[in-house]
Amino acid sequence: MVVHSHVFFLTRDPVSVPVARRRVRTRVVGWGVLLDEDTRLALDTVTSELVTNAVRHSDRPMLTVAVHVSVRLRRALVEVYDGSTALPQRRQAGTDAESGRGLELVERLALAYGAERTERGKRVWAELALPEQPVTRRQVLAGPRRAVRAVLRAVPRPGRSAIRPPFTPGSTRPRTAA
Repeated sequence: MVVHSHVFFLTRDPVSVPVARRRVRTRVVGWGVLLDEDTRLALDTVTSELVTNAVRHSDRPMLTVAVHVSVRLRRALVEVYDGSTALPQRRQAGTDAESGRGLELVERLALAYGAERTERGKRVWAELALPEQPVTRRQVLAGPRRAVRAVLRAVPRPGRSAIRPPFTPGSTRPRTAA
């Protein structure tokens, strides 16, 4: 199973939020993943919220952002590492409040999300569903080829025993008919 991964570093600055959003989306699309409008919006929003939280609450100058994609499983994982050990908490935002809804958005858009302390701070992550991807010509051709190879390895060849006795030093291997 192919899992694509990319890690990059950002300064703890509000201008890093759109940079992170753009880099994550560009990397995912660069891996050949087709995003529909809803998935693109979810990926952008979740990335923005995780990075914004790190920018606001970390005390270290740098953030680490990681994105992992499994096309076969149709999943994308976005992780943000920062220097704060304080885990994010969901807040009740007032109707006029301009902040406080980030984790609620992540909760609604992600399949799963979480946070954990690390040796150097914390890791906050969210897993998103990717849309079904069209089957590529390479995948179609690889499937039958793999099956044929497996069958050929399993079928005994003429003149050769299906089960070969182990070779022990000092003995000679039985010769097969040519």
